[in-house]
Amino acid sequence: MSDTPDTPGRTVDLTVDIDATLDEVWEALTTGDGIARWFAPYATVTPGVGGQIGVGWDPNEIWDAPITVWEPLQHLQTVSEMPTKDGGVVRLAVDYFLEARGGQVRVRLVHSGFDDSESWDGYIDGLDAGWSYFLVNLKHALERHRGIARRQLSARFKTHAPAGVDHPVFGATGLAVRPAVSSLGPGDACHLTIGGDEVAATVAATHPPRTIAFLVPAWNDALLFIEREGLKETHTLGVWLSLYGVADTAAAPLAAGLSTLRTTLGVADA
Repeated sequence: MSDTPDTPGRTVDLTVDIDATLDEVWEALTTGDGIARWFAPYATVTPGVGGQIGVGWDPNEIWDAPITVWEPLQHLQTVSEMPTKDGGVVRLAVDYFLEARGGQVRVRLVHSGFDDSESWDGYIDGLDAGWSYFLVNLKHALERHRGIARRQLSARFKTHAPAGVDHPVFGATGLAVRPAVSSLGPGDACHLTIGGDEVAATVAATHPPRTIAFLVPAWNDALLFIEREGLKETHTLGVWLSLYGVADTAAAPLAAGLSTLRTTLGVADA
């Protein structure tokens, strides 16, 4: 496995072990179809150093990141530039390091380029929450739904909720969770109601108070991810349902439930 580059400052550094081959994991990271099964539903790749990876949750809004390291089956790096509040630009890198270990592949993700200032605290915490979930989704897609295209249903909208408390999304008309989300941790059993359908679920990942994800066996091992983008009272809420091999007739009431959720909790931009 390639050595981690010298990255002074703060990083998000996460690892997941996956029951798959190096070829399968590399394909999931470096092809449009592979990326769409676990990350953004719209993805394109121009391979090799000097190429780029484009991802988006809206086909009309694709974010491109240049590829700066391309070592097949070992190391992928993309780099992007982000404007700062003082008018400058910071260069951020995302590295994936792959290593075969005892019949599995260890994927190490390093998101770097942040300095030590407190101004990055919220952003880094949000990245840690998001990447932690997406690595769960990568593992899930490769181990449980290898080669199967994903259908992603979603609802994303502005809403209200005080910081430090369970979000009202968990008791709304479109979605309910029991027991209380604040009592749940990874591996805990619970029940979800969405689109009028109550099903058993297991918590797949959680990063309070920003994110929680559920594995739903009744929906052919679907993943439901709920993300609070920002911790202010008015913020954006995202609800993302990853379905694999689920018939249209089963997906329709779930899509209706998400629509009801948006109508129930959505507010005008503040």
